[in-house]
Amino acid sequence: MIIESDHMFGNNLVQRLTNETWQILFADRLSDAKKIVKRKNIDVVVLGLNAMKREGLAILKMIKKIRPFTEVIIINSSEQIALSIEGMKLGAFDDFMVPFDIDSLRIRIQDAWQQKKQKETAKKSLLDRYRDIMIAATFAEAGESDMAIEFLAKRKKARTKTNTKGD
Repeated sequence: MIIESDHMFGNNLVQRLTNETWQILFADRLSDAKKIVKRKNIDVVVLGLNAMKREGLAILKMIKKIRPFTEVIIINSSEQIALSIEGMKLGAFDDFMVPFDIDSLRIRIQDAWQQKKQKETAKKSLLDRYRDIMIAATFAEAGESDMAIEFLAKRKKARTKTNTKGD
């Protein structure tokens, strides 16, 4: 997703970044950006701060609150470096100063996407383990300690097989 209040610059980014694998949404108004982020699970946001200034940082905070795994890449001018620093402190993945190399931005978008997927996988793995422990605890409470141990061993073996298949 691209959030950029300069409509021409934002459309130019959309055209230059669109490819066969990326679906790019564009918002040039903060109200539209908020609606999209609330409704859709966005992987990566490219956020222009030049014209938005502090409002852009408010959008960054909102994104991180609603979609903590969504990665945000800031685009800014060198005259407003303090905004970029503040954005990084708020959890932005990276920042680019205008002018920038579009291929470098593509690479960082891909890196941000991969990081988001890794975070989601780690969370899913943690939730799966928690669920398994709760099931085993239920067996143990019912006096079936051997069943609990056997269940956990089978689940661990199944997770190990799944993890090695992905390699």
